[in-house]
Order: sequence, then C-alpha cells, then structure tokens
Amino acid sequence: MSFDTEHRLSAALNGLIGDRPFAPDLDRIESRGRMLRRRRLAWRVTAGGSFAVAALAAAAVAGIGGGLQAPPPSVAAPKPASTGTVEGAPLVRLVGYLATAKAPSGDATLVLRDQVSVRGSKVDVWDLFADNGDSYFARTRDGLPAQVRGRHLEPDSIARQNVVAAAKYAAKGDLNEARKRMAFAYLPADPKVKPTLEAPGVTLPLSAAAKKKLKARPGLATIGNLTDNLVWNNSMDALRYGAGNPAVRAGVLRLLGQMPEVKVEKGTLHGQPVLTLAVGSPATDETETLTVNAGDGLPIKYTRAGSAINYTVTRVTIAAVAKATF
Repeated sequence: MSFDTEHRLSAALNGLIGDRPFAPDLDRIESRGRMLRRRRLAWRVTAGGSFAVAALAAAAVAGIGGGLQAPPPSVAAPKPASTGTVEGAPLVRLVGYLATAKAPSGDATLVLRDQVSVRGSKVDVWDLFADNGDSYFARTRDGLPAQVRGRHLEPDSIARQNVVAAAKYAAKGDLNEARKRMAFAYLPADPKVKPTLEAPGVTLPLSAAAKKKLKARPGLATIGNLTDNLVWNNSMDALRYGAGNPAVRAGVLRLLGQMPEVKVEKGTLHGQPVLTLAVGSPATDETETLTVNAGDGLPIKYTRAGSAINYTVTRVTIAAVAKATF
C-alpha cells in the first residue's frame, strides 16, 4: 500500500472545500489534521509524496470570513511584484523557452529522491512516472525492473494525470483557467458544492466567530489564501510526476509566477545556475522553497521546515527499465 502524504493531505483539503467552501468547520478540520498527523511518519520511505509535509488539513480555515473572492479579469497577467525583489526576467525567459521546447525522448521519467530530514537522517528512493499516467516505486534503482515487469502500479493514476494536464495547459493556455484546473485537480468531477477561485495573493478577513475559535486553538495553522495553497502544493505534485516534460515545467513556473507571495532569486547550486522560488503567507504557513535549474527548469531541490528533497531527473523508456538496461 502506498502512503502518499501529499496526495492524502490534498484530498483532505479538497474534501473540506467540497463540503464547506465558505465557512469551514474548525472542529472537523482540527480533527482531520490530528488524524493525518497520527497516520504519517515524520518522513516516508514510500512512494509518491515527500517525507516532511505538514498536516495542512488545518489550513482549510483560509476561506473563513464570508466567502471566497473570484479573481478579476486582469489576474492572468502577472505583475512585476509576483517575481519578488529580484529581477523576474529570468523566470519569464525560462518559461518562454520551455513552452516551445521539443518533446523529450523516451516515454517515462525516472526520479531519484534524495531525502534529508531535519534531524539529518537520509534515504534515497526511486520513482518511475510513465507518460500514460502509470507510476512505479522502488527503494532502490535495481528494484524498479521487477516492479515494471510485474505491473506493480502505484494507485491514483487519474490524480497524477489531472495535475500534469493542468500544468501542460498552463504552459500556453489562459492562466485564469489554468489556475482553476491546478487548484481543483484533485476534486471529484462533480463536487457537491462548486468551489470558488481566490485571486492570487488575496487574503480575506476572518469573521469574528472564526477569530474566536482560532484564539481558543493557538496551535491551529491558518492559510490566508487556500487557492494559492492548493496551486503551490498541486504544482509540486505536477512537477514531480511530469518533470521530464518541458511543457509541464513551463506551466508550473508560469502558475507560480502569477502568485505575488512567490519570490524568485537567482543563484548557484553545485556550480550550476539556479532559480529559487520561495513561498510563504498567504499561500503557506511557513516558508517553502523550490530550486530549479535556470537553464532547463528541472527541479533540483525542495525544502520545508529544515528538511529537504534533492531530485535527479532523467528520461527513460519503460521497456528499458523492464529489461534493466536503463
């Protein structure tokens, strides 16, 4: 059984959205958060998700305060502030390059996740994401061929395909529509209550009742913009599942560049030029970072709360993996 922490937390958030989009039940949210915290380990040596993702189910209090605000028509045009205090042109140029890049060779993306916890513990695991949505997991590279030959597929193929499709659309499509598709990628096709899209960076005031409940629960985290939170987290999923496709990378970076709380900085890592995207409030309750190669947009590193995941991404064929010739 796969314990994909990120997907489970996203599903919890989406379930809360579908049930109570305008006035979330704090008691229910906190109970869900406690349950998820009990069920996850501090970090996972398992398929799919990262190893130190906080129980963001509590973040659904973002929508408290009288409804969610729809984005204005101009929201699709990122403002200069959306790329932080450092010149945003490198991100814009990178997105433009990736959006027109040729399709990669192979039919699958091989991802090595070198995971380091806040306490210094380290583990490497391997993911194989096929372009058709199939996914395989192994704790060692040599373990993947048997997984492929035995068709030991990871679950949630549709969810993976949804976030990857949203990223591909975002590469060249209408950014408002792309934002909606990414934010609601894990929602059922026909939710009980149609969710409302919040504009990037918008923080709605809390109602008096919500403030009273939050005061009684000082440890309960809040996210000021639930749509931004979903776009960020689902984009991290899309980037991991579809990292080998330049269109996916372009779409993710374009979506994140629309959010004013995402700050972009140029730098170097291991001798190569990189762009580091840092996000905080109102999208997340603490700073998270994504570092990508400045030349090709490939994900290199993700950090949160002192823990990190280092990525090594390559393109392969399913046939070659099955034969152990990759």
